[in-house]
Amino acid sequence: MPRRILSISSNIGLLLTRNDLLAVAGYSVASPRRPEDAPTLFGAEHFDAVLIGDSVPPRVRKELIEYFRRHSDVPVLYVYADLRRPDEPLADECVDVSGDPQPLLRAIEHHIKHRGQRDGKAA
Repeated sequence: MPRRILSISSNIGLLLTRNDLLAVAGYSVASPRRPEDAPTLFGAEHFDAVLIGDSVPPRVRKELIEYFRRHSDVPVLYVYADLRRPDEPLADECVDVSGDPQPLLRAIEHHIKHRGQRDGKAA
């Protein structure tokens, strides 16, 4: 069964591109229509990781990450595409996705594997 990713963004073009990339890499991806709808989707399905993009306003991003932390130990990766490195201190990792998708794919696998080892499961 493919790993399930919750992908959140306020920029539909970036979201579709990211989701296509993840699907080609073998992941099963779901996205809420609006970032604010992510908790409903998250509560209804199992996810192995959450990606939240820099287009999500900081206040909404903070609320979402805090929600995920309260309800699960799922890894949360903050993805950005910018020359300066924005910081999201609540995320497990901040990943620059400008240019090369490999850092994102490696980060997802690393965090899923690490989570599986923490839970005592084979990753």
